[in-house]
Amino acid sequence: MRSHYHSSMQPPSSPGPSADSTTTPSRLTAALDRTGVIASVGCAIHCMIAPLLILVAPTLGGFWVHPVTHLLIAALVLPVASMALWRGFREHRRRWIVTVGGIGMALVIIGVILPWTTPPAHAAPAESTESTTCQACCPTVHRDEETGALALHIPPASVVTLLGGLALITAHIANLRATCGGCSRHRRREESAAEATATA
Repeated sequence: MRSHYHSSMQPPSSPGPSADSTTTPSRLTAALDRTGVIASVGCAIHCMIAPLLILVAPTLGGFWVHPVTHLLIAALVLPVASMALWRGFREHRRRWIVTVGGIGMALVIIGVILPWTTPPAHAAPAESTESTTCQACCPTVHRDEETGALALHIPPASVVTLLGGLALITAHIANLRATCGGCSRHRRREESAAEATATA
């Protein structure tokens, strides 16, 4: 009777947060990070295969190296990175991840601006502004008029953008590991608490 009275007088325990309500932010952050990795890899591939496209398909290659294409990729990469890193930092509080991601985003922005401000040094005066801007955006292949030899030109904007993409890939992967690791630890704690309650 005493044990029954004691148990009946205990206040009902408030239900803890469900696993879904706790892991939903991390799932969204993980989705953003995966999208960011794919977009950043796409940005790096965009720069690396430009010379091949120019040789194989000049029309497609001309569109591929156009700064507007670069701008569209940055318009996808930067918002995704900003949201993912901010949401991830609120969960794991690791400043170095945000720092690396911030450096990557800054380099991508610089890579977008450079083609419009620094035309390539080898551009002829008669070439149009659009043509020289495209050459200053991505690696291009040029044929020497005297010797006929092909030469690969890698503009600073391409190098800066590639470094920014690598920094963003590093930050997204670290953010993904940190947030998903936190979800796993939380689920293990909840499972242990549930087992302890069941055996009590």
